[in-house]
Amino acid sequence: MASSDNTILQKANFGRIYDQTDPRAYFTTLADFDYQIPQHGAEVFDRLLRERCKTGGAEPPTVLDLCCSYGIVTTLLNTDLSMDDLSRHYTDPSTVDLSEDALVARDTEMLRSHRRSDPVRTIGIDVAENAVNYAVSVGALDHGAVENLEEDDPSPELVDLLAGVDLITTTGGVGYVTGKTFDRLLRHAPPDVTVASWCLRTYDYDDISRTLDQHGLVTEQAEGTVRQRRFVSPDEQAWAEASVREHGHDPTGYEDDGYYHAELFVSRRTSG
Repeated sequence: MASSDNTILQKANFGRIYDQTDPRAYFTTLADFDYQIPQHGAEVFDRLLRERCKTGGAEPPTVLDLCCSYGIVTTLLNTDLSMDDLSRHYTDPSTVDLSEDALVARDTEMLRSHRRSDPVRTIGIDVAENAVNYAVSVGALDHGAVENLEEDDPSPELVDLLAGVDLITTTGGVGYVTGKTFDRLLRHAPPDVTVASWCLRTYDYDDISRTLDQHGLVTEQAEGTVRQRRFVSPDEQAWAEASVREHGHDPTGYEDDGYYHAELFVSRRTSG
């Protein structure tokens, strides 16, 4: 679909903010568009992890966040900080002016002082090396892997980490990763792993769902949607509304409100 000036309509590209040495550009850019899906994701993932705690052993559960970026979701899981708290922190003038070393020191202390008494073990995977390194350096991730599982099998180090994973999550990965990535993860994850994905309605989850089914995981779609962020322009909104129609959805009451909407898919091994 093209606009009247022949510009191709598409999802806005924020690629430049995803692999900085720290997340200040990420938050200062996305704050203008009410970016909120990490908060929705963390709340659901927390419930799923706590459910596993009730039936699991003495060890804390392990979450693997796919397309983890700067460890935002795992920060929300393991601290009492909210997305609004993080946005205020990274857009505050006193934070904007810090050196990178000073910011890492401040962020490390912030995460330490706000850490929950019952943290989960965290692993993050992303192709953005700077973002992963930042997340590990401040304690947002216990382990980080800079790997492209769309192209390559997991490294021996990641294979070892996958053996202990309870929950695989993603809030922004669908559309960048496909069933190829999930297949490579599930070859090495425990058979009873749970997968929880937020998928924008502009994308199709069927390919990933079929892959999970091949590994014995049954996918259920939760009721309702959550907002991801506001559209950056009328052109982006037009692209999104056209895309959801192509996937059999009606944007009325959803994308026509000015926001991307995401659906939750949870996949588990059934008993019997």
